[in-house]
Amino acid sequence: MNEGVRELGRLAQALVAEKEEEEKRLEAIIKNHSLNRRRAEGLTWSPVVINKQDFTFGGRVRIVVEKNASGGLDDAFRAGSPVHFYQANEQGLPMDAEAIRRGIIRKSTKSIVEIILDGPPIASNGLHERWTLDERADDRTFRLMAEALSHWINTENPHERHFRDVMLGIQPQLVQPQLSSNSSSEVLGLNELQWQWIEMAESAEVCSVLHGPPGTGKTTTLLAFIERAVARGERLLLCAPSNTAVDLLVMGCAERGMPLVRIGHPSRLDENIAQWGVDALVETEPDFKQVKDLRRRAESAWHGAQRFHRNFGKEQRVERTEQRREARSLQAEAADLERYIADRLIRKSPVICSTLVGAADSSLDHLKFDWVVIDEAAQALQPAAWIAFQKAEKVVLAGDPCQLPPVVKSEEANAAGLQVSALERLMLFFERGALMLTDQYRMHPKIMEPSSSFHYEGMLKAKGDWDLHQCRENPFEFVDTAGCGFDEVQDSSGFSIRNPDEAQFVIQRLIALLDVHAQSSIGIIAPYRAQSEVLNRTIERAVADQKIDPGMDITCSTVDAFQGQERDIILISLTRSNSHGVIGFLKEYRRMNVAMTRARHHLIVVGDGATLGQDDYYQALIEHAESRGAYRSAWEWMVD
Repeated sequence: MNEGVRELGRLAQALVAEKEEEEKRLEAIIKNHSLNRRRAEGLTWSPVVINKQDFTFGGRVRIVVEKNASGGLDDAFRAGSPVHFYQANEQGLPMDAEAIRRGIIRKSTKSIVEIILDGPPIASNGLHERWTLDERADDRTFRLMAEALSHWINTENPHERHFRDVMLGIQPQLVQPQLSSNSSSEVLGLNELQWQWIEMAESAEVCSVLHGPPGTGKTTTLLAFIERAVARGERLLLCAPSNTAVDLLVMGCAERGMPLVRIGHPSRLDENIAQWGVDALVETEPDFKQVKDLRRRAESAWHGAQRFHRNFGKEQRVERTEQRREARSLQAEAADLERYIADRLIRKSPVICSTLVGAADSSLDHLKFDWVVIDEAAQALQPAAWIAFQKAEKVVLAGDPCQLPPVVKSEEANAAGLQVSALERLMLFFERGALMLTDQYRMHPKIMEPSSSFHYEGMLKAKGDWDLHQCRENPFEFVDTAGCGFDEVQDSSGFSIRNPDEAQFVIQRLIALLDVHAQSSIGIIAPYRAQSEVLNRTIERAVADQKIDPGMDITCSTVDAFQGQERDIILISLTRSNSHGVIGFLKEYRRMNVAMTRARHHLIVVGDGATLGQDDYYQALIEHAESRGAYRSAWEWMVD
């Protein structure tokens, strides 16, 4: 058996294990945990009421639902989350398992979400009932990844087989990428390494890898590459594992005036880039007027079918059946015309943007692109990348394997290699074709130092004019809370850790910083969701007590939420403090790398050195701070 087939077979088995783990986890929580527990863990809203029902792009049913104050955690559901929607009994379980509706969250605010539902509209008598909303496993994504792996395992096409084995690092590229230097890099505003990578990528037979550590201009380099390809008349599919990362590519291309279409379920499109979405572009086409007219007539027919009749006999039954038939026919006709307009737009656009899973959209069936460019490829599950590879003549992978890896919950799947991204795998095997950018423009040199030393073999070089007036004496500080009695506490859910005393201390440091840096953007990062929630509540109390101006630019969240972002000042609350030296997933050092490299001018890391110092990585970080006069004890601020 071909080695590539065996490797993809292992990935397929790992994918099955991951799917089963996710389904078991959610099923166990929904079935075995009380409604109150599910609410507390952010998995359920119940009860919710329907405020509105109408139709959106493609004739999909859209509903707006709202929970009351005790219905669950605010902001529990994010845009793009798959959900179940059903009427429940007093225990919060479905009254009728056959009547569970599936949907996708389109928009979310604190207590209101907009859902795109599968299937027909909710009958008028159900619009005034109380409903329950649950998170559900994204089985569609698993299915599409499995289908992609199956394609690459079973392909008989010699070109695809060669492509497969190159992308797995099993065979070398027949035409090796060429490295060179060119003075025209100044025209594009690129440094020498950025320009060298572009030339190398353009000369690759199958694939090129761009390793972009934080602040090195990875996105700028990618956009220059894309712009040159468009100028040559080539077509590109731009992908990333998350909608947020895709939307950054959309904005970058749009700012450079490149025509593009953003593929994706309308529920997952950010409002800032919605104008480039297929639905928005379709609506600007002259023949969309016919679609609107057909939809209006379909909606009228649905209303007629649901009209109440005091005396309901055979004649009314026939009339209702006919109106439903007419409604479905009109909806189908509208959908066909809308799909035709969308296909026309997609086929003439030089740049298409989608998530990796979105590359399986039916509108891209049978299309091939000169280039498939995958940004943030180090965060992508390999099976998801193989979905997009089906559309590629050549591939560019860009990202940083020293930052957050793909999220894998199953230990079995992780052991089988599911957490190793396609980018990381290729960097292990490529002799040529991978290049790391080393000129770093985001961080003050002293903030860059620990990240460069611990993760990039000391190769990063700080560029730019760093004005120290925006920094305190030490741009990087480690504040040790050892001996302060700031003990960690397990959250009530049993799945997260918090440290209220450390949170209070961090916000006190924040308030002091704001006195000096009122105009700075500030981020507060915690490794645990429970700790970020405690920090946010502490900030809210400080705002209520007028210690913090509500207009201040302050963001507080987890490491994952900060990936790809940056702030003038970053404070990190490491949270863990116990007598056993247990640090949990702080041992995923790439998370720490992400957290530390979000800061431009000032970085403060707060943690218990007695707990953290039992780990070699964090002991080295503490020693690094000490050697540069950047170590401080929290006792400096403690008062009797």
